[in-house]
Amino acid sequence: MTRTIAEALAATPHAALEDIARAANATPLAVLAALPAGEVTALPGALMVEVLDAMAGWGEITLVVNTGPVILEAKAPLQGGTVAQGMYNFKGKPIGGHLRIEACACVAFVRRKLFGSETRSVQFYDTTGDCMFKVYLGRDASRQMLPAQIEAFDALESRLCEGVA
Repeated sequence: MTRTIAEALAATPHAALEDIARAANATPLAVLAALPAGEVTALPGALMVEVLDAMAGWGEITLVVNTGPVILEAKAPLQGGTVAQGMYNFKGKPIGGHLRIEACACVAFVRRKLFGSETRSVQFYDTTGDCMFKVYLGRDASRQMLPAQIEAFDALESRLCEGVA
């Protein structure tokens, strides 16, 4: 039985957005748009390069790619990137790769509980409504989000919202 997005969110409010989307036969971007007020700020995908470059100074983060049957995580600082031939090319290690810039339709700043823990992440959605990848704030030895990263997240979100308004 397929649920509506609201029903799927109510049944598993702290599950991964991809899991909620599957339960509702919807895209993760549609689920993101249905999150309660205050949990998400959605911005144009054209900001992807600016956001990734800004996050290069944040220190260790967790980059997540969730395709359903595979959830890959990498914990390391982002090293920034270069733009060439329509791609954002990560520089450095261990996080590397190439992102087609025009494929990014939405950059979302997300604050929500995930499996019972408070999280903050920047999520990148493609033109089909699927999540390309997510960048979660790092945590200390006590599993608390890093205060400097929370400040950087809030400041970047605020600055970008002012520029879009």
